[in-house]
Amino acid sequence: TGNSGTGKSSLNNAMRGLKPRDDGAAAVGVKETTLEPTPYDITVDGHEMKMYDLPGAGTPKFPLDTYVRNMGIKYFDLVIVASAGRFTENDLELMDELRRNGVPFFALRTKIDLELRNAESDGTSADETIQKIRTDLEHYTMLPSDKIYMVSSRRPEEFDFQRLKQDTNSALTRALDVKLAKALTRKLEIKGVWNAV
Repeated sequence: TGNSGTGKSSLNNAMRGLKPRDDGAAAVGVKETTLEPTPYDITVDGHEMKMYDLPGAGTPKFPLDTYVRNMGIKYFDLVIVASAGRFTENDLELMDELRRNGVPFFALRTKIDLELRNAESDGTSADETIQKIRTDLEHYTMLPSDKIYMVSSRRPEEFDFQRLKQDTNSALTRALDVKLAKALTRKLEIKGVWNAV
């Protein structure tokens, strides 16, 4: 999730190994394209799961004050908060809401290839730019560096994209394991109560 126009749909496609015109790809565009939560099938460690492409937060159609509730985000196993530039007040409020609801999340800077190209035009090296952005993200998101990613959906073999995919798979696998353990514990508790009757 994140503001409108941050490349969330392009990220969704790249995470699933698809190009924008491939069958099953999320629609991408220069205007508000995603108008409702849209699930896409993914497989993580042999388990079928859903990856949702959500509308942008904080738009007139999707105001931030009702966004988490209306999108059902507090029930997600993992949320990726994406920004194409500096994180906005909307992004930071969304992260605070995720923290309050105990929802794990990653902070993601999209379109990093464009940011680097612009910085290099201004005479700043790629390494210096990446370090400045990473430091800025750590400061504002209050996340450790291992939960912060800089990616380009057009260049998924570069930057933090592969680490993002690995960490997303690991987080979703852990979430599934926790859910299965809770379900098994609950079943055993119910069975214990039933046997006691």
